[in-house]
Formats: sequence, structure tokens, C-alpha cells
Amino acid sequence: MSMDSETRGVPQRVAVIGGGAVGCYMAAEAYAAGHQVTLCLRTLFERLIVETFDASEEVPVTIAAAADAATDIAADADADKLTTADWVLITTKAQDTPSTQRWLDQLVDARTVIVLLQNGVNHEERLVQLVHQGVTLPGLVYVAVERVSPGRIVHRGGSRILVPDGEYGERFQELLRGSHTEVVLETDFLTSTWKKLLSNLAANPITALTLQRIGIMQHPDVEGLARELLLEGVAVARAVGAKLGSEDVEETLDFYARFKSDGGTSMLYDRLSGRPLEHEYITGAVVSMGEKHGIPTPINRVLLTLLRQLTPLNLS
Repeated sequence: MSMDSETRGVPQRVAVIGGGAVGCYMAAEAYAAGHQVTLCLRTLFERLIVETFDASEEVPVTIAAAADAATDIAADADADKLTTADWVLITTKAQDTPSTQRWLDQLVDARTVIVLLQNGVNHEERLVQLVHQGVTLPGLVYVAVERVSPGRIVHRGGSRILVPDGEYGERFQELLRGSHTEVVLETDFLTSTWKKLLSNLAANPITALTLQRIGIMQHPDVEGLARELLLEGVAVARAVGAKLGSEDVEETLDFYARFKSDGGTSMLYDRLSGRPLEHEYITGAVVSMGEKHGIPTPINRVLLTLLRQLTPLNLS
């Protein structure tokens, strides 16, 4: 993740909340862009290691954990000594957003830009009750990365983030200049948000329910099921104003087909690790918005019912 110093911008204070795959990756990317990075965790780990297919690198970011974490906190990484940040990147799963309150109270002031890098739709609504200053910028992450153990991630491909076009989107683009991440400015962020949701809508629940990697999406029967799920999603997206059509369904299916068969999804990784799933913010979003707009979503509703019944796996 190292970069030539000549490509780096003016160093800024960046706090990344969340030690999952995306959080670790974004901390490494912000460091690669030349910034002062603190990775804010629920439970402390000692090192951040980023692996690719041909390399492994330790990234020397500051690591901090909440004062009530189970593991003792080193003096130079004490969460209580953190000051406000120029940028706060929230990378927790959508359902864990309320858990960021303690960090936000400490890190955010009127100048802070808070970037919400999560799945689902209506990103900014999740922060209404949590922050009352600073600026919120939603982002859509396209990166294949897996956390294989605390503090160790494997980057399997992709490094692109979509944000709304405008002043703060441009500033975020500049923030990551010199890293591997491409920041794309979107004029129609509503459509982009639902298109991203579409990419998760079939693969995430199917892999989580079957405990199979992405290769299962290439089975003819599963592809047919995925198409029905996606068509329902497009109908709901159009009802809320997103410019999607049947061509986006086929594009999503082609996207699944191009994926390496041993790849996974965030919901599969979470289920395998015994973590809560974000189905309410993916499948649940389609079902609830369908109800609101009078759009039937029977296939997604069946999967949502099944996902709600899942219990944590015990793979030990």
C-alpha cells in the first residue's frame, strides 16, 4: 500500500471507524495517500496487515479502541486522547451505526467531513440522531476485500468509491489522491445507490443462506432466482426515482459471472464469522420500500424471512 511521497497531498487527520474488511482497507488507503490515520475499533488488535495475491504489508496506522474494550489499550493509542479529525470514515455495517456515537462525539467538530461507507440506501438518515455538526458525505464502495483475522485483510480486487458530485465529493477525491482508490463523482447519486444495492441484492443473501461462495451464482437455477430478485429490486428502485431498467439486471448477472468463483460477499463473511448480517439494509430495504410504494416483492420477502431466522454459526 506504500506510495511515492511526491504523489501525496497535504496530510490531514483521518479517523476510520470500524475494523472490518472495508475499514482496514480504507485506513491503509488513507495512509497510502499520506495522511495521519487512526483506526478506531471496538476491540483492539495490534497490527494492520494488508495482503494481495502477491504481497503482504504491515501498514503503520495508529490503532485505538474504546475505553471499555475487552483488551487493554496502549498509551499511545488511547482512545481518550484522540482529538477531532478532519475526516471521519464510518465503515461499520449499517446496523452498527449507533455504536459509532462515542467516537463521533470525540472526533467530530464543525469542520469535520463524515463519509459514510456502507451498504444500503438513505445513508445520511442513519446519522441524524448521532451528529449535529460537520458535513455528511455518503459513499458507495466497490472493493473485494475479506477480513481473514483481526487486523489482517486480503484485497481480492477493485478499488473504487462513488460519491455525490460537489464540493465535498471533490475534496474526498483529493483526499485519496495518491492511493490506489479511484473516487468517482456521481451527478445522479440516487440511481448509483440503488445500482449498488442491486449488486448486493441477490448474491449477498444467496451466499449467506447457502454458505456457498460466489460461484454458486453461476448455477442456472440460482441465476434464474437471482434474476427474479433483481427484477423486483429494479421495480422498487424506479418507484423511488432511480433510473434503472432490465438492462441493469443483466449487467448485474454478468458482474456475478465475471467474479472469481472462490470470492465471497460481505454477508457470507459475516455469517461465517458469527457476526450479525445486514439483510435489513439490503433485502429489507427493497421489501419495506416496496410496501411503501405498492410494489410487490414476494421473492425478496421470502429470503428476508429466512435471513431473519438465521442463528450464529459455531464453526469452532
